Amino acid sequence: MATDEDLLANYLAGDQAAFAELVRRYQLELFAFLQRFVSDAQVAEDLFQETFIQVHRNVRTFDPARQFRPWVFTIAANKARDYLRAAGRRGTQSLDNATALDANTTFLDLLESDEPAPIDDLTRAEDIRQVQVALAELPEAYREVLLLSYFHRFAYRDIAEMLKVPLGTVKSRLHAALAQFAKTYRRRFGRPMEN
Repeated sequence: MATDEDLLANYLAGDQAAFAELVRRYQLELFAFLQRFVSDAQVAEDLFQETFIQVHRNVRTFDPARQFRPWVFTIAANKARDYLRAAGRRGTQSLDNATALDANTTFLDLLESDEPAPIDDLTRAEDIRQVQVALAELPEAYREVLLLSYFHRFAYRDIAEMLKVPLGTVKSRLHAALAQFAKTYRRRFGRPMEN
């Protein structure tokens, strides 16, 4: 099985299928990272596409002595940070706001469905939502290091390289991120996180 770096080299040599394989390999993991980072699946999908557009554009600048995975996650994290900065300037709109249809209909009303969901799916979805809420409240630097370390299993040294910070900074941010995540989770949901 070809490594990510082999696939990138093959793509550089003209093999279009190699690029498609890279996209396929990272589709789930990178999308999940972006969705947790920005707390919006639609935006995460757009950012995923933008990430691979940038990989395509910058394929010649990739250092073949390095690993592809940290490089693509760095690009994705930069895209997410740029989006969050721009979204902060634009502001957001509550789902409880009235729609243009009429003053009594909210955006949330438009999303409602009469379809019942199995209780296990609801419980799991609620747990995921609570984790996403707590993650979204973390400062960007804490959220990023927590996602890279715990959700995507990057080594501390890789994270330090990706973020261009000292190894000690990664460790201290991660320690602070975990403490703040636990505190936020308890404050918001009144209980400690279950394993």
